[in-house]
Amino acid sequence: MKQVLFAYENSRQLNAKLGEIGRLRGDLPLKLLFQIYTEQNNFNQLTEVCNTVVSVFPDALCIGSSCNGSFVGGAFSGKSVTVSCTIFEQPSSRIGILQYPLDQDQARARADDLVREVEKRPWITAVQLLAASPAMSYTDFCKGLSALRREVQVFGGVAGRINDEIPSYVFSNRHGFSESAVICILYGGENLHVETTSVSGWKPLGRNFTVTKANKNILWELDNQPAFETYSKYLNIQNDYYFSQNTLEFPLFYYGSGDNIFRCPIACSEEGALMLAADIPMGTFVRISYGDPQSIMDSVRIGAGRLSKFCPDAIFLYASVARKSFWGEKDVNKETLPFNTIASTSGAVTACEFLRTNGIVNLHNSVMALVAMREGPADFSKQKVAVFADSLSDGKVSVISRLANFTNVSSAELMEMYNKMTKNSITDGLTDLYNRAEIQRRIEERFAEFPAEKMSLVMIDIDNFKSVNDTFGHKEGDNVIMGLSKQIQMASFENAPDADAGRWGGEEFMIMLPDMGAKEAVAFAEAVRTGFSKLEFELVGKKTISLGVTELRKGDTSDSICVRVDDALYKAKKTGKNKVVVL
Repeated sequence: MKQVLFAYENSRQLNAKLGEIGRLRGDLPLKLLFQIYTEQNNFNQLTEVCNTVVSVFPDALCIGSSCNGSFVGGAFSGKSVTVSCTIFEQPSSRIGILQYPLDQDQARARADDLVREVEKRPWITAVQLLAASPAMSYTDFCKGLSALRREVQVFGGVAGRINDEIPSYVFSNRHGFSESAVICILYGGENLHVETTSVSGWKPLGRNFTVTKANKNILWELDNQPAFETYSKYLNIQNDYYFSQNTLEFPLFYYGSGDNIFRCPIACSEEGALMLAADIPMGTFVRISYGDPQSIMDSVRIGAGRLSKFCPDAIFLYASVARKSFWGEKDVNKETLPFNTIASTSGAVTACEFLRTNGIVNLHNSVMALVAMREGPADFSKQKVAVFADSLSDGKVSVISRLANFTNVSSAELMEMYNKMTKNSITDGLTDLYNRAEIQRRIEERFAEFPAEKMSLVMIDIDNFKSVNDTFGHKEGDNVIMGLSKQIQMASFENAPDADAGRWGGEEFMIMLPDMGAKEAVAFAEAVRTGFSKLEFELVGKKTISLGVTELRKGDTSDSICVRVDDALYKAKKTGKNKVVVL
């Protein structure tokens, strides 16, 4: 496998490069794949480039897309049009092309079509995707592609938008230009090997937010507030013309589909809803993330090490526009040039990136998807190690890292304080069980949500407790109360893990047992009673408890069942104590 890469300058230079490719190909029927990426809206020039390529090599495949920049030799080109030609030299290597119209309503159907076509071609080992519908949700499309044979690699990108007037597009010499299609390049053959990996380095920042309202790729609310307010409040980003540009470097982060996922908002509605490239399910915990330079380069080193061991002939990359925005055109080469020291590297800046990991196809933002190819077995004698620049950048790197660390530590401390305050507001300070207000609230909540489902209550009172305080003091009384609370916790852990237990007041306790009838509740109560009776306290010795049990009946309210269990406890106290009474 050989590659010829160049940035287009003029027709004379183009013809010279095509002549070079012709000499490399010679008279052999070697397969050629041209990939053309462009930042321009000059369709006449782009058409001229494509037509010239096809006129010289009629049997070649020629594909490409609009983008937000491209790479030649691992370096950001800064030119409007770049061309990479891959020459497949092994006779067994095969390439093909399919193209489908793609929109929201037909996303799953198109994925199913592609899966069927791949199944017809057992030689396929990898599929490259170039799509041109950035405003749609790709979730159904990706889910459908996960049904591909597990050994089939999937990679690629969503075409970048040139400007507000010119939408994104893809093109090929077989199917022409399209603003709503996906081009599928098929790779295979017994001697063609493909390895994929990704580079991230984006890290979560601050606290978790919960997705409380979403519809497919429209994220309406986080923590029951308009999703936009998260960016407005914490990053001072306004809902204006520059919103999507300003949020590029701060995608939403969550874990899903077996991978860390980043989602950059594409647009924001007047109501504060965020449009994304794929769905975020309801109830998902998300965080704003940021690019950490050191973490990015650590991720690059890991990715480069993996591809180096593969001994590739060529490397293709699809780098998120967020990464270009983060580094800037001047410094973006820091994370891409090292790959060119391993093998000839080319690629594009994309709006989103496709990558299959552990059998699951995901659409990413903020990552760099990397694809290494070679023909034939790995030649470790020619293995190359990535070369990195001596230093990262100027002092802003340490400032970004320290500010992010400060924010994360501060958020963690605030969250810890909040959790402590929340716990203190619902628990009893002595026993660490729920306080009366919380256990009562939970009983009422159970009635409101599951009024007809099985439930029992157990109420407990320490026998002759007043004499403990009067004779031995309140400290010993506290020891007895804590001993009973630990016995309740132990019995709950062993016999009723869903139980809710609380201190009802003084030496009285209330336990709610969801999904338990009276028979099971009595067994639970007996376990608490007998376990407590065996405890030996330092001053008072052994103590006993009385327990009341009742089961939910038809027509009960939270008040009526609490009154009945109290009556059961009262009966246990009046008829001899140290017993369980059921009403």
